Amino acid sequence: MSVEALRKTAPAGAALDDGTFRAVYEFLTLESDCLGAGDLVAWYALLAPQISYRVMAPAFMDPARPRHYGRGTPYFDEDTHSLGIRVRQLTTPGFSIAENPPTIARHFVTNIRAGRTAEGIEAISNVLVLRVRSTEPEPAIVSARRVDLLVETPAGLRLAMRLAQLDQVSVRQPNLSFFV
Repeated sequence: MSVEALRKTAPAGAALDDGTFRAVYEFLTLESDCLGAGDLVAWYALLAPQISYRVMAPAFMDPARPRHYGRGTPYFDEDTHSLGIRVRQLTTPGFSIAENPPTIARHFVTNIRAGRTAEGIEAISNVLVLRVRSTEPEPAIVSARRVDLLVETPAGLRLAMRLAQLDQVSVRQPNLSFFV
């Protein structure tokens, strides 16, 4: 999935029937709840083995042109192995000072649209992450647009690819120890 996918106004593929769209909605809600509860092991189980997880920041080149995504180094450019390492780090007490004490994060997923493609189900959504840390006086808010590829497995839907574009050019966070 290329960064041009972030400019889409509609998902690729054929429209979903009501039952399949409900399954997509339930999957994204379950994923959001796992992240919000800090259950990263359960969240990691929702990923397909071929996961590609990228989070990009916008770049404003000049006032006459629109935002560009994908320039420079992404905040996240992960696969199943690197995400597994992150999950182990964040769930091992005392291993990561970034999450000691743990962050409270709520993920609000909205504007979900989806279509069936040859690769799986493409879902476009918006997400708002509210992050509260006991060491910070104010909560932090991060918003993004996501383009996901979900694949159907015997265990249910799994996230095979995520491309997210943050709305902020610079994330004013002490760390990026949370997932979008």
